[in-house]
Amino acid sequence: MEMREEEKTYDVVCVGQIVQDIMITDIPKNALTSENNTFKSDTLLFASGGDAVNEAVALSRLGSKTALMTRLDTGNVGNTLYHELEKEPLDLSYIVRKDDCLTLSTIVIIMPDGEHVFLAGPGINYSPELSDIDFSLFARTKAVTAGSLFSLGPLDRGGIANLFQAAKSSGALTVADMNNDVEHIGPRALDCVYPYTDYLMPSLDEAVYVSEKTSPDEIADFFLSRGVGNLVLKLGAEGCFFKNKAERFFMDPFQITPNDTTGCGDNFVAGFLHMLLKGKSHKECARFACGCGALNSQELGGHSAVRSEAHVIEFMEKNSQISIRR
Repeated sequence: MEMREEEKTYDVVCVGQIVQDIMITDIPKNALTSENNTFKSDTLLFASGGDAVNEAVALSRLGSKTALMTRLDTGNVGNTLYHELEKEPLDLSYIVRKDDCLTLSTIVIIMPDGEHVFLAGPGINYSPELSDIDFSLFARTKAVTAGSLFSLGPLDRGGIANLFQAAKSSGALTVADMNNDVEHIGPRALDCVYPYTDYLMPSLDEAVYVSEKTSPDEIADFFLSRGVGNLVLKLGAEGCFFKNKAERFFMDPFQITPNDTTGCGDNFVAGFLHMLLKGKSHKECARFACGCGALNSQELGGHSAVRSEAHVIEFMEKNSQISIRR
């Protein structure tokens, strides 16, 4: 017998990687090509990051009961990240600690306009595998997120499709973010996942790479025709675009000046899903998601700014949306 929604242990289980972010601010765009060999940073910050972690922390702070499934090393980096996450209202009991794992470290260069560049280290066995996943948990959660497609290591090679299929069979909603194809597995590599994906939330450049389309409608139709239930296209400074078989709309962004855009897409996903599980309309979910992403950009780091649902609502009330002519 399937568990009733109100009986489930978790609202969301987030599956994906954890990384150590080494954040360096106010570095000019030409730093790597300049004749100067030294630049002074305003801030140097060590923090936990990775799409799944950013989503999980944001969801838990918003009030969703959240568990994190990831793989973490047993060394100094792993211990530091684990102790940092212990301060969050998260269930960490499904994190797998491995002696043969070296958690990935990423240098995040934040430029004066708030945009960023990632310089990722090698890492060793740092990606979760199917053997790390407790499949019995899916019957006890309302939703499962993948953070993110194209950055899941071995799971990108068929495992995440099996995981989502099992989650859907257990009655859970499936939600996937997307990343750049840094491993060069190809734009068709995740086609097997889409039939088991209820909500797919890529950014525009990621979606263009996979679909080879450029307009939001064509991109959405590409994914919907391959089995995705709902396409939420993140448009950065231009808000987002939503489409399914019955509904289509743009959502305008909030008028802000970003300090750091790291993790804004992850906070967007968290905000959308949090409101979705509360029974809100897709338009309400999209507006709140845009608010979460905008708020996150006001502070340094992938999950520093969003503190609660009330905090996001207050931010949205104080900041107007830009009306974009589409």
